[in-house]
Amino acid sequence: MMKVIGIIFVIFLLSALTILLMDLRLGFNFTEAWHHLLNPFWVMSSAEYVMLGGLLLIVIVQQVTYRKKSMKNNGTT
Repeated sequence: MMKVIGIIFVIFLLSALTILLMDLRLGFNFTEAWHHLLNPFWVMSSAEYVMLGGLLLIVIVQQVTYRKKSMKNNGTT
Protein backbone atom coordinates (compact mmCIF):
# COMPACT_ATOMS: atom_id res chain seq x y z
CA MET A 1 0.00 0.00 0.00
CA MET A 2 2.84 2.37 0.79
CA LYS A 3 4.34 1.72 -2.64
CA VAL A 4 1.13 2.78 -4.37
CA ILE A 5 0.81 5.91 -2.23
CA GLY A 6 4.46 6.70 -2.97
CA ILE A 7 3.95 6.22 -6.70
CA ILE A 8 0.86 8.45 -6.65
CA PHE A 9 2.80 11.11 -4.74
CA VAL A 10 5.75 10.97 -7.19
CA ILE A 11 3.42 11.23 -10.19
CA PHE A 12 1.68 14.20 -8.58
CA LEU A 13 5.00 15.93 -7.92
CA LEU A 14 6.30 15.30 -11.44
CA SER A 15 3.13 16.61 -13.06
CA ALA A 16 3.10 19.69 -10.81
CA LEU A 17 6.76 20.37 -11.62
CA THR A 18 6.04 19.96 -15.33
CA ILE A 19 3.24 22.54 -15.13
CA LEU A 20 5.44 24.94 -13.15
CA LEU A 21 8.35 24.59 -15.56
CA MET A 22 6.11 25.08 -18.58
CA ASP A 23 4.72 28.29 -17.09
CA LEU A 24 8.23 29.49 -16.25
CA ARG A 25 9.37 28.76 -19.83
CA LEU A 26 6.38 30.75 -21.12
CA GLY A 27 7.68 33.80 -19.31
CA PHE A 28 5.62 33.86 -16.13
CA ASN A 29 7.41 34.45 -12.86
CA PHE A 30 7.30 31.79 -10.14
CA THR A 31 4.43 33.43 -8.24
CA GLU A 32 2.20 33.54 -11.32
CA ALA A 33 3.12 29.96 -12.22
CA TRP A 34 2.26 28.85 -8.67
CA HIS A 35 -1.11 30.63 -8.89
CA HIS A 36 -1.81 28.90 -12.23
CA LEU A 37 -1.07 25.55 -10.60
CA LEU A 38 -3.38 26.11 -7.61
CA ASN A 39 -6.19 27.97 -9.39
CA PRO A 40 -8.23 24.85 -10.29
CA PHE A 41 -8.44 23.94 -6.59
CA TRP A 42 -9.56 27.45 -5.63
CA VAL A 43 -12.50 27.47 -8.05
CA MET A 44 -13.80 23.98 -7.23
CA SER A 45 -17.25 23.65 -5.71
CA SER A 46 -17.95 21.51 -2.68
CA ALA A 47 -19.36 18.73 -4.88
CA GLU A 48 -16.08 18.60 -6.79
CA TYR A 49 -14.13 18.34 -3.53
CA VAL A 50 -16.35 15.42 -2.52
CA MET A 51 -15.71 13.76 -5.88
CA LEU A 52 -11.94 14.25 -5.55
CA GLY A 53 -12.00 12.80 -2.03
CA GLY A 54 -14.10 9.89 -3.24
CA LEU A 55 -11.65 9.06 -6.01
CA LEU A 56 -8.75 9.12 -3.56
CA LEU A 57 -10.74 6.95 -1.17
CA ILE A 58 -11.43 4.42 -3.94
CA VAL A 59 -7.70 4.08 -4.63
CA ILE A 60 -6.91 3.53 -0.95
CA VAL A 61 -9.78 1.06 -0.38
CA GLN A 62 -8.79 -0.97 -3.45
CA GLN A 63 -5.25 -1.30 -2.14
CA VAL A 64 -6.41 -2.37 1.32
CA THR A 65 -8.83 -4.98 -0.03
CA TYR A 66 -6.27 -6.30 -2.52
CA ARG A 67 -3.71 -6.67 0.25
CA LYS A 68 -6.17 -8.49 2.51
CA LYS A 69 -7.16 -10.81 -0.34
CA SER A 70 -3.56 -11.62 -1.23
CA MET A 71 -2.68 -12.29 2.43
CA LYS A 72 -5.72 -14.59 2.71
CA ASN A 73 -4.69 -16.52 -0.43
CA ASN A 74 -1.12 -16.93 0.88
CA GLY A 75 -2.38 -18.38 4.17
CA THR A 76 -1.02 -15.60 6.38
CA THR A 77 -3.18 -13.44 8.60
